[in-house]
Amino acid sequence: MKQNHCIGFDAEYAYIGSSELGSYGRYVVGALAAACEKTTYLRMYAPQEEPNVDYEALKELPNVESMAPDGTCWRKMSSLWHLFKVSWDARKGGVELYHGLANELPWGLSHNNIRSIVTIHNLGFLRATHNNPVMRQIRRLRLKSSCHRADRIIAISENTKQDIVEWLDIDPDKIDVVYHGCHSRFGVPVQASDIAEVKARYHLPESYLLYVGAHKGYKNIELALEALAVLPKDMRLVVVGNHTPYTERLREQIISLDIEDRVDMLSGVADEDMPAIYAAAEMLLCTSRHEGFSIPIVEAMTVGIPVIAVHGTCHEEAGGEAAIYVSPDDSEELADNVQIVLSNPDLRNRMIAMGKERVSRFRPEVTAYNILNCYKRIGIDLTELRR
Repeated sequence: MKQNHCIGFDAEYAYIGSSELGSYGRYVVGALAAACEKTTYLRMYAPQEEPNVDYEALKELPNVESMAPDGTCWRKMSSLWHLFKVSWDARKGGVELYHGLANELPWGLSHNNIRSIVTIHNLGFLRATHNNPVMRQIRRLRLKSSCHRADRIIAISENTKQDIVEWLDIDPDKIDVVYHGCHSRFGVPVQASDIAEVKARYHLPESYLLYVGAHKGYKNIELALEALAVLPKDMRLVVVGNHTPYTERLREQIISLDIEDRVDMLSGVADEDMPAIYAAAEMLLCTSRHEGFSIPIVEAMTVGIPVIAVHGTCHEEAGGEAAIYVSPDDSEELADNVQIVLSNPDLRNRMIAMGKERVSRFRPEVTAYNILNCYKRIGIDLTELRR
């Protein structure tokens, strides 16, 4: 079948299973592949590949292909290939638009007459004063360079757009906000047998609150731990996220709060087990101070559990009126609201119903429609071909 257009994508993270950037990349490519199935060829440029079921599924689609470095030399220097040679390979492959899915663009796209879009995610690292200031400045300059070289920018939330304008000094008129959703597995009803199996596999308690996110300072997991300490002693907290050097600080806090037997910290959880882990929880606590977009909120609402989040970041953009919001510095307020939801079945059911309605705006077809409009603004009109 002849394809009318060829779009290239940065797939540096798309093959990494648990990566938030990887999930976004796979989600976008999958949504666009479905929206332009008969008109557009999508080529993912991956400096290397690791086994990943979802990435392999994308490669099986009739209009999607994965490209790796060509030749032994470039495979050994995959990072340099990703930064400099991709633009040349893309031109040879007939790519007319290159979409950087994870904050950066390769060099040389404009010299090869390839238009470009870059998606910017989370600039919270610029506020993290404990980070190495030299590395922080290098990251900022690389992001700023990509934004200036791009024909247009996609921000994954209004919060991120504001950060791009403030921290990178980019014209807001150059930026489109396009929300995205979660994997389709979260929309499949979870069976009681699946919940029982996952609970047994991870030794989960009968009833628990849930936090989902890597162990990093800005994630503000401390707030959830402090709230747990003042909640009834039969309440448990399950924290799902990759362990980091910051994990030791969390363990020290858990000991100081005397809640060691009430906290389960899970790392390396299989993606396919997450819907059941959500479904078994009483609610999701989303306490992060800085995020690009709060996908755990979308996942929780899609599965069908209440969400309590904090003010001052992008959480309101994800949860809207379906979630409850508290101060990121007030653990007692968080604990009080947990008690309110647990003791009020009508409120819980109303939050679940509102959440289900809320996530309808994060469907793949909505994301694809808005991204295609962004492409159209720089002269790549795929919508005409779909009529």
